[in-house]
This record gives sequence, structure tokens and C-alpha cells, in this order.
Amino acid sequence: MPYTVLHLNTETGWRGGEAQTLFLAEGLERRGLRSLVVAPPDSALSRRAGMAGLEVRPLAVRGEWDLAAAWRLGRILRRERVDLIHCHTAHATAIGALARLRASPPRAVASRRVSFPLRRALASRLKYTLGVDRVIAVSEAIRRGLIGQGLAPERVVTVHSGIDPRRFQGGDRGRFRAGTAAAPINWPADAFLVGTVGHLAAHKGFDLFLEAAALAAGSIPRARFLVVGEGEQERDLRRRAAVLGLAERVWFTGFRDDMPDVLAGLDLFVLASRGGEGSPAVLKEAMAAGVAVVATALDGVEEIIEDAEHGVLTPPGDAQALAGAIAALAADDSRRARLVSGARRRADEFTIDRMVDRTRAVYLALGGTA
Repeated sequence: MPYTVLHLNTETGWRGGEAQTLFLAEGLERRGLRSLVVAPPDSALSRRAGMAGLEVRPLAVRGEWDLAAAWRLGRILRRERVDLIHCHTAHATAIGALARLRASPPRAVASRRVSFPLRRALASRLKYTLGVDRVIAVSEAIRRGLIGQGLAPERVVTVHSGIDPRRFQGGDRGRFRAGTAAAPINWPADAFLVGTVGHLAAHKGFDLFLEAAALAAGSIPRARFLVVGEGEQERDLRRRAAVLGLAERVWFTGFRDDMPDVLAGLDLFVLASRGGEGSPAVLKEAMAAGVAVVATALDGVEEIIEDAEHGVLTPPGDAQALAGAIAALAADDSRRARLVSGARRRADEFTIDRMVDRTRAVYLALGGTA
């Protein structure tokens, strides 16, 4: 039987971490390893992994320390002769640690994708030390943070998240801007589209994006603004847009499956996060798509973008600076073109293949025949 990696992900929705889980599982399969995806039965990852032809085992998880789920996972580990378990969420890391007490697969790895400090420091350190053999941080900033919270440096490895640049280089600008009968775009044909993408959560800074849009709108009459994604903040953000006088100039698109076309349709991409970002794939996707980028200068973001070389960086939480960058780039076609050229080259450094190979190297360093 080939070397078997069990990928445990406890999320039901579809966000960056779930996409990276699927990319990794598919990439390992192409390299001759067996990838077994374990996720909630009603999750987007379960559905997509099954459609991709991967083996899927459903596992309902009710919380971080769900003993019943850990017991069921232990049975899967033994029955499937798992060589390594890769935990892709914080809850998965806890469940995996409990399951190993019963089944003891030889090796375990956990991914850490956010820069927030570990919760309940002692319990989290135990989870990420006794429960796993290596932690994969998706940025050097996260790696430094984990080490600063007590994890041994030799146990933490950096592997940036990966994208498929070719997929995003093939977006159709005209198709997105034409809209559909169900979702027509009733904006001027020459509208300057400024967009942001992500889960609508507080730390993502969508309120900051709206404030910057309101500040910049007066100097860019043809500017229109897109908020792409869904989440718990949507209702508040819609209200905020109305209060800021942006109701006719902002489109909340909801979740979109046609992101190459969406990004191709933009003139400027903005990432306004206040914190928590690891190695945001959507930023790399926008760069690959040939969109000029403005982003807040968070540690993980600065590992992707060099200011004035691949995009424009502004201080986190500063709506005025963000608005100034938006207005300046909207007025300077040649500057945007220079940034796009540098960004495309930079995006080519963050491929899915590179992420898969570097993750497989982590497995190999732990021993075995991965």
C-alpha cells in the first residue's frame, strides 16, 4: 500500500484553508502518495474532494476536544493504516492529538494559517508540541510568533500557501463586466472597478475598505467598488456602505466561483486586513491575474509584496492612507502597469507545486517513504 497521509479538516465552509487542503491532497496523489480526506460530512471540502476523485471519510466534530470524534478518528487511523496525519485546523490538531493516544500513527503534522496568538497558551503549546511532530506555518511571521510563544524552533517550518498562476492569468475581463441576466452590472462601461475579496469577518478590514472607498470616491467619479464574499459581517457592512453614501457605488457580490473572471474584471485589488493574515492566497491570485494591488502592511503580507515593486502597502487600520493609495493608482495608468508586471513575476514564486513539494519534504524529514 502507498504511503498514506490523512488530511483532517474540521471546517464546514469553503475558505482559503480548505482550498489549500484540497490542493495539497491532490498534489500528493499525483506524486504517488495516498491522500485520505477526513472532514465533516456536510462540508464543502468533503464534496469537492469527492468530486476530485479523492478518498473521503466523513467525521462529524462538535468541538475542539470532542472525545467521540477522536475515538472515531482513531478507528479510521488504524483501519486505513495511516502513516501520517496532517491536521489543517486548530480543532483538527486537538482531535488528532486525542486520536493518536488511541491509535498512534507514527507521525503528525499541523498547519497554522493565521497570525493570531495561540489561545490558552499552555493548552495550545501542548497541542502543538505533544500532539504533533512538526508545525507548518504559512509565513515566517507566524513561525516567529509560534516560537515566541514557546514552540521549539526546530519543530516549526515555513511553507507558504500555493496558487495556480495560470488559472488566474486566464480570466475573462469582458465576461465578468458584462454580467448576467440574473446579476446585471448596471455601471458605466468605463467604470474603474476597485474590489476586495474574502470572508466577511471583522479582522479582514472590510469596514476599513468602505471608509477608504468613501474618501476616494469624490476624486474618482467613475470608481465603483466590489465586496466579494460572504460572512457574519455582511449585514453591518451593507448598513455602513449606506451611511457612507456608497449604496449606489458598492456591489456586495456574495460568494463567487468564477474568481479568475472577477479578478480580471478589476482595475485595482485591495486587501485591507487589520491582522490575522498568514499568507493570503487571494492576494497572490490578484497579482497573478494582472491586477494592481493595494494592501495593508501586515507581516505576512510584506513577505509577498515589496512596497512599490509588486504593489502599494499602507499602514494597517489607516483608511486615509488606503484611500490615498487607491486615488493615486487610479490616476496613474503607467504606475499600475509597472506594478502589475512585477506582481506577476512575484506570484509565480508561490505555486501549488512548490507548496506540495515543500510540504512533502517536511514529511520526508520525519522519516518514512513519503
